[in-house]
Amino acid sequence: MAKHQRKGRPTKPKESTTSTTVLKLFFAISFIILGLLVFNNISINWILGVFAVDIIVSLTYVILNKHHITESKVVRNNVRRIVAFLIMLITMFFYALALWRVDQYTPEMQITLFIGGAIIYYAVFNSTKDVSTK
Repeated sequence: MAKHQRKGRPTKPKESTTSTTVLKLFFAISFIILGLLVFNNISINWILGVFAVDIIVSLTYVILNKHHITESKVVRNNVRRIVAFLIMLITMFFYALALWRVDQYTPEMQITLFIGGAIIYYAVFNSTKDVSTK
């Protein structure tokens, strides 16, 4: 008997993950810089400047790649990463503001705030895996 040859799926070219690596590195450096600014009691203007740069870079990436979000898994993951980071920044900002208003903004609470921020980032990033496919 003759063996039937299966037709495989057409292979898609591998997508470049350079943008993912750059975004991960950018957000990690930004998080470290925020920590250094906060723990060294640097002016709030510098901290807000880092926030602004994060938001501008994030919006620029989304605007430049808005047509590829539905097509590219890499772009979808990067947008998830951006959303998770921005939610983390907003949450940390309002918690810090609340702590400052009740005079509880101590170094111990700052450490707790940054650990909580990292947990929020990973929670949001991991919980949005299937959102873009539905």
